Amino acid sequence: MAANTAGCRAHREAVQRRVPVTRPVVLMNRAGFYKAGWIEKHWPTLPQRAEIRMTGLESGPDLHTEVAEADILYNRGSFRLTRDILEAGRKLRGVVTSGVGTEKIDVAAATELGIPVANSPGNTSTVAEAAMLLVAALAKRLHFWIEAAREGKAPDSTTEGMELFNKTIGLIGYGRIGRATGKIAQAYEMHVLAYDPYVTESDVAELVSLEELLKRSDFVSLHTLLNDDTRRIINEENLDLMKSTAFLINTSRGELVDEEALERALTNGGIAGAGLDVWDIEPVSPDHPLLGLPNVIGTPHGLAHASESRRRCAVLSEQSILSLLDGNIPEFTVNPTVTWRFDQRTDRRRGEKEL
Repeated sequence: MAANTAGCRAHREAVQRRVPVTRPVVLMNRAGFYKAGWIEKHWPTLPQRAEIRMTGLESGPDLHTEVAEADILYNRGSFRLTRDILEAGRKLRGVVTSGVGTEKIDVAAATELGIPVANSPGNTSTVAEAAMLLVAALAKRLHFWIEAAREGKAPDSTTEGMELFNKTIGLIGYGRIGRATGKIAQAYEMHVLAYDPYVTESDVAELVSLEELLKRSDFVSLHTLLNDDTRRIINEENLDLMKSTAFLINTSRGELVDEEALERALTNGGIAGAGLDVWDIEPVSPDHPLLGLPNVIGTPHGLAHASESRRRCAVLSEQSILSLLDGNIPEFTVNPTVTWRFDQRTDRRRGEKEL
């Protein structure tokens, strides 16, 4: 109580002397992304607690100067948070991402520097829905039927699709999104397989090896994070394990797939088709070879965009930032074993002992 009273007195005295009260700084990258009113709409509490700044810089000494003044970095999309940027942030309490992916952040460096990194997994439902939309669209040959209607073609015996009933879907990665996808697949009465070395049990999926999943599945859907172990997990060798009648679905990260190997498999009849919402290089070029294939449904990493999920991610982001400001590790920290450089609880305990 005495400490709080002293703090309030200091604040009043600072105001009376017209001395500015320093507030923590939250630095948001990709300044051009945000429309006017975004902060007020999505972060109702944070502006009262911190000074919010934006930067359009992606590298260089000027960015380092901005980062040096930041207490928290809010990272969006394709912006790369490299070691040198993190090292410039000597005051950093933490990094918070706008979505679930953290592959653009040097998490190992952040952990070494004592910086927690938290993601915002609010897009689970919409990504799972997008994956199953591609599954259903490929099964029913939706892209063909849309084109047929535009050209006035009548259906014949060669233009039939397939049922999802009793088919097998294999999920590579069985975290939040993988589990949600499996539950939707169950509604179609599909058999669900899953491969995830970090998962040991499931009441929805049959957990199998990667090789068994690829051999048995009619649809293979990617839901794993991108890291050194999963990059190019769909390569020529693994495509050769898939049925010639099988389809590949990717709503996770483009770098999980060797696109040249996939093009060969789709062209040579190695697999039947693919539904792709993510690409090795984004935005995807209109003349990308895969977009020109008749057995591919391609979308520009936007199929899972939904107002509800964006709002949910923003809420989780604000909660994580407020947790850091309150001296707590956020719930969705991806490096929870980090020895936090700014653990206020440890500082308070140390101060009490000194008193």
